Amino acid sequence: MRNIKTNKTTTALRKSALIGCSLLTLSLAACSSKDDNNETQKKGTFFIAATGENTRYILRTDNLETGDLKISDNVKQLEQAIQTWIFNDDPSVAVGLIYQQGDPGICLGISANANGTLKNPVEFQITSRFTSYGFFENYALTTVGGQTPADDATRADYTTVNFIDLNNSFSREVKSIPTRNITGNGEQATFSGIVDMGNGEFLTGLVVSQPKSASQTGGASTGTVTYPDSVWVAAFDKDLNLKRIYRSDKLSYSSGRQQSQYYSQIGKADDGNVYVFSGSYESTTTKPCGALRINKNATTFDPDYYFNINEKTDGYRFRKVWHVTGNYFMLELYNEANSTGATATATQYGIVDVSAKTFKWVTGIPAKEQITGTGLPTAHNGKMYFPIVATGADPAIYIIDPATGAATKGISVSGASAINAVGRLVY
Repeated sequence: MRNIKTNKTTTALRKSALIGCSLLTLSLAACSSKDDNNETQKKGTFFIAATGENTRYILRTDNLETGDLKISDNVKQLEQAIQTWIFNDDPSVAVGLIYQQGDPGICLGISANANGTLKNPVEFQITSRFTSYGFFENYALTTVGGQTPADDATRADYTTVNFIDLNNSFSREVKSIPTRNITGNGEQATFSGIVDMGNGEFLTGLVVSQPKSASQTGGASTGTVTYPDSVWVAAFDKDLNLKRIYRSDKLSYSSGRQQSQYYSQIGKADDGNVYVFSGSYESTTTKPCGALRINKNATTFDPDYYFNINEKTDGYRFRKVWHVTGNYFMLELYNEANSTGATATATQYGIVDVSAKTFKWVTGIPAKEQITGTGLPTAHNGKMYFPIVATGADPAIYIIDPATGAATKGISVSGASAINAVGRLVY
């Protein structure tokens, strides 16, 4: 998402993290809900990461629809600038990742006790930067490509993967693999996204390009894209053994990009089928935005499934993809038709039903020119809860109904400059 310094630097980072990690056990009220089948879910609380004037905070609330919050009501002020919070269902944890541009970063893991209180956060260090992330089995994974192995300083085509064990105090194991010629065309690959297949394998999109020299600078690990009209998805096991590659010429590669970050465009529907989206990032591609399908436990793309999303959006390409519920996914689209790129703005949103192959614009949120920032959303009880910052307003969470595309405004956080993420911790 996005070379290690001296021990002095590492020590300083750890000292800062220890200050920020002196959280006491925090009492969180429980909220309970029912799913679409009226089966009682586990109790839980909503975890909100927010930014004040210069500081990051953690807040909590029983619900996201009513009862506005103030930044002064925060549960904890953090010393470290956690940029990315991701949330896992089972085990239920919040993982806070910090991007240090290659320096070691002290990250946080937080889970809830059986009585609804938060456990003291566990700190762990990631010594490499990260450009993509996700969950697989009981691990949080971060990945970064374009790495130089210790035994060959002339190449930069390795991918480093951090396996963070959510069941073992967030202990970390680092694994690396070469990616040059992984698709058989002599080029290297950068991973984008992690999707747990539920069978001991995970999928990741491959952004394939000409190898970059180890002497090249810059955050992105992708060189010149020679094959912009092809998509590749790799399946790996826990030991990073390559099990197979799914390939097609119906789409461009599956990844959203912004500077050094690679945003996942792969998601799994509730029936276990995986949908591989492509927002057609490369300006040289001739392929429209769309989606392909990998049926549950299948070893190839479904030859009978192709969804041309581009024709549904009137040429607006998309950058990010999130699964909401069932066959519904939410897209973040660029503001200008046929536009992509690191400097292009993307503050439009839409819902696709990948089964019916339909698209609808999200309504009820601020206009695209008024949105100045967004946070990482969470899906819960069949709705998407999406943090938005708009001009002249406090950051707020909007509740989006995927069946209609209509959004309603939920809680806001006064005194905050942004809501960075929202998630739910169950117990």
